[in-house]
Amino acid sequence: AEKIIGLDISAGMLEVGVQKIAAKNLNNTIEMVLGDSEKMPFEDNYFDAITVAYGVRNFENIEKGISEMYRVLRPGGHVMILELSTPAHFPMKQLYKIYSNTVIPFIGRFLSKEKTAYHYLPASIKVVPQGKEMTAILTKCGFKEAKFCTFTFGICSMYTGIK
Repeated sequence: AEKIIGLDISAGMLEVGVQKIAAKNLNNTIEMVLGDSEKMPFEDNYFDAITVAYGVRNFENIEKGISEMYRVLRPGGHVMILELSTPAHFPMKQLYKIYSNTVIPFIGRFLSKEKTAYHYLPASIKVVPQGKEMTAILTKCGFKEAKFCTFTFGICSMYTGIK
């Protein structure tokens, strides 16, 4: 049977997912698992596909996390990583710098009790390998046909590879 498994190191995030799954009556289709992306509680060659959306920037060791994805992916399986990125070209590069360093923290101060989160987001995006650097890591970890494309003027990037 087809099944989707969500993995997160945060019990709080998993609880939000469990509530959403129950509300949509998808308990038989989607399972949530508490675990670390750098040491997944799954056998080798377990999954047909692995996706990560806006989470790689939270990996303590990106290469270790990607190697772990490779381990649990079956041969011929696909990986897809969606991650925020920094635009590389004028004028979006300059506009994004102003937006991420000024506007996001400013709005965050008014909307959230977690003011540091709105400073963390732009900082976390800067430290994540981007573009060819990220595809080189995918290749180093064993993925074939590693490639990337950008969306929204370079604010978001998608990386793909095949085991």
